[in-house]
Amino acid sequence: MKKVQVYLKNIKEPTEISGDRIDILEYEREGVEYYQIRYFRRGFSKSVYIEKDDVKKIIEKE
Repeated sequence: MKKVQVYLKNIKEPTEISGDRIDILEYEREGVEYYQIRYFRRGFSKSVYIEKDDVKKIIEKE
């Protein structure tokens, strides 16, 4: 199982996302840039969109 830790501005603890597979994509909508973090669990996928300006760093772990 893979894991991603997303460190956001103004929040001390990282947000953790885990899944069988994780894709991190850059996405732009209406002039605002986002990270799309798409994760798969048991054959189903979900996506989380986070504005790029709110992210300090992203750490991928296996």
